[in-house]
Amino acid sequence: MAKSKEEIKKEINDNLLKRIIEPIAPTVELIQRTENMKYLIWRAARICYSTKSISELEQEWKETPDEKRTGLISGLIERGHRTTYSHTTFSYVIVCSRVVSHQIVRHQVGVTIDQESQRYVPYETGFRYIQPEGVDDNIFKKLMENAHDQYMKLYKEYRLSGLGKRESAELARYVLPSAISTRMICTISLAALIHLNNVRVRGDTGRPQGETQGVSKEMVRLAVEAEPWLKPAFEKKKKVAGLSEPIIQK
Repeated sequence: MAKSKEEIKKEINDNLLKRIIEPIAPTVELIQRTENMKYLIWRAARICYSTKSISELEQEWKETPDEKRTGLISGLIERGHRTTYSHTTFSYVIVCSRVVSHQIVRHQVGVTIDQESQRYVPYETGFRYIQPEGVDDNIFKKLMENAHDQYMKLYKEYRLSGLGKRESAELARYVLPSAISTRMICTISLAALIHLNNVRVRGDTGRPQGETQGVSKEMVRLAVEAEPWLKPAFEKKKKVAGLSEPIIQK
């Protein structure tokens, strides 16, 4: 049975009493990565450059010193043979602003993202936000509160017109600020992560945006922490073959 207008008003007012509008810091958590990453890259490379059988390659892997394995992989990355290290991935849970998520989703090659939906997640009780540098805390919080007021004004109008929660949230989201926090699962190949580092951390195509640089840098730090042998891949400027810069839009 559909709720009456009075019931809808009461529901919305009750939720507003619980309202929380507060700043949070961006966070990045590495939740999964390809197992035996070095082995997979090495095998991909040897498939390309060797006539040996699968069993012979397996034996070769066992007999090859780790230093030589790492050297082969470093050479692949240096030369930009990206297909060999595109098989390996890192998966992260990222909390950031919509400013950052809009930039990361532009890295289309080798990146898969599932993000918190503003269509299905209504903000009746408020939201968290990421505050940019160089602005007064109280002033910015007031701006966020005003944005939520406008959101709820639209949301209430749509609900009272007969639309459901999802449909109302879908339309009211047009006034939500880019500073609002969002959550996403991001799985990125090693090749794409190197490219992300070049563009969003090093700034090969222009000065990186501050929060995006911080999030990207943390993604790289966690990857290197998990796979220390990858550190040189992010220390030197790499030109990744086969990935054209126009894919990355600012």
